[in-house]
Amino acid sequence: MVTVKFMVMITAVVIIIGHSPGLFAAFAIRSFLSKSGASPDFCAFDVGLGGFREGAFDFEVCIGAWDRPQPFGPFYIALTPSRNELVFGARPSSRTTMIGDCEDGHVPLASGHYGKQLVQAYQACQDGGALPSKQPANQQRWAEVTFFQFAYSMVNTGMGLCILPQEADRLNEGAGSLWVGIYLGVCGAAQLVCPLAGKLSDRHASSFGRRRPFIVAGSVLSIIGLVFLRQASISGWPLTYLVALLVAQVSLNLSFSAHNGLPADLYCEKGGSPKDTQEKDAAGVVSAFVAMLGHTFLGSLSAVLVIIATHEMPVHVQYTCFMFVLAITCAIVCNAADEEDTRHLENSDPITTAEVCGSFMLDPSGDQDFLWVCVGRLFYYVSTSVTVFLYYYIRDTLQITNEGELRVKLASLVIAAQVVGALVSVPAGRSSNTFGRKPVIYAACTIMSLTFLMYVWVPLLARDLRWHLILAAGLCYGLGSGVYVSVDYALALDCLPEGKSTAEAFGLWGISGFFGSTAGPVIGGLLLAVNQAGNSADMSSKVSHYTYGGYAIVMLLLGVSMNLFVVAATYAIRGTK
Repeated sequence: MVTVKFMVMITAVVIIIGHSPGLFAAFAIRSFLSKSGASPDFCAFDVGLGGFREGAFDFEVCIGAWDRPQPFGPFYIALTPSRNELVFGARPSSRTTMIGDCEDGHVPLASGHYGKQLVQAYQACQDGGALPSKQPANQQRWAEVTFFQFAYSMVNTGMGLCILPQEADRLNEGAGSLWVGIYLGVCGAAQLVCPLAGKLSDRHASSFGRRRPFIVAGSVLSIIGLVFLRQASISGWPLTYLVALLVAQVSLNLSFSAHNGLPADLYCEKGGSPKDTQEKDAAGVVSAFVAMLGHTFLGSLSAVLVIIATHEMPVHVQYTCFMFVLAITCAIVCNAADEEDTRHLENSDPITTAEVCGSFMLDPSGDQDFLWVCVGRLFYYVSTSVTVFLYYYIRDTLQITNEGELRVKLASLVIAAQVVGALVSVPAGRSSNTFGRKPVIYAACTIMSLTFLMYVWVPLLARDLRWHLILAAGLCYGLGSGVYVSVDYALALDCLPEGKSTAEAFGLWGISGFFGSTAGPVIGGLLLAVNQAGNSADMSSKVSHYTYGGYAIVMLLLGVSMNLFVVAATYAIRGTK
């Protein structure tokens, strides 16, 4: 009973955390406007926040139309009818006003293929056009519609950061690194279900709508998978654990893929179903990306806080927490996403094998720049797999014998890196507007490479200095990773291929990351397994320890060299600076 009450308390805390940022930021922005005396006079098309309104300016995803806009805030997008561009605003400064004559601080996110239709939407607004009928009414509801990203990020961060490395040691004596690589390879491969799940949900007809049946089914199956994961962990069933992990991850990605279609679906014409138009691409891609950023960060942060809060408890408590969070977020999303009955709509032809295969393909001759973007992203995610082995690295480098202490140190390192990454993301994005995308990515990869070299150096120092250097390296990694992630999306937008819709292109962009996150842990696990130092009775007789040489090889091969490959792939891009 105590455990259940504790889990309810933890779940309530993370739910509150997940809903707070939009409200706080909206209050701060309105406070700024009132103090500055700004009186916006423009027609805003608020994606997911209530449609066309005169003089509107709201937090989250706002598309405001001016002839010559003064950008306001990193979370705002402005449409410039005179140039047919969608532009991303800069953070306000003391000189910033809502309406002004400033050309600095904004950069095209998209043009041509849907800029024209957005201009038409703006003109319809000026002419008194009708509001779209299926849009969330306010900031809170928009946050609820996209809230599944919070659970998705929380589960994956908690599993990859702490649970899987620990379970690999407990369930597979003497082969922890190899099995954590296999576990994470399964997690990465499970994400390949996303394109198929997305297509199936696109064409689903039910009284419950297109997406919600998949979100509910996937969430229920994922919770069942977590139940079996918990039981397999308690009972020591390694094969059952592997199968349950596959079921839980495939189901989670089934829900996640369908959930990604909700923002675009909710941007639809009055009285009709969502159409596969360029306006839907713009709303679906841009608004979903911006709104989900907060949930992604807060989900990861909540996972780390749960690790700290439960560091003296069995790992099984975290599975229970994930079940609570998945159930609650599924209910919140399905309640907020008031989808239409789609049974009366005409469905497309059945999905063919060629169509499924085509969603994974790029034309190398016509899409070279976007191909290089995807290749660079793949190498980046291979390099991030090094962080999976920090659980073992910290334990062996600091010679920690207490599991609770190890969890707290690991969680502290991750929080520090995430906070730094969040702080630098906006300045890095603005720097890319001035200096170009590629130089900023070069700088990010250089910083991350230096971080991995620091990890190689740390074990050679006196033991009382090691933790401080590990923490410093984590801060540097957060800096480099935050810079890279803030520019990676914009670089992909600059290089979108002509032959695919925006959604399809970003599906491939995402899959390239999946392949990297699948291959990296497997390679790293093998490298550590062949450099095993033997077992110890420090925390369990099943704990595997690894040599300095093994960690050095992983840091240099997967960390430093992969970042150099990212630089090479980025350099090969010719369509943008």
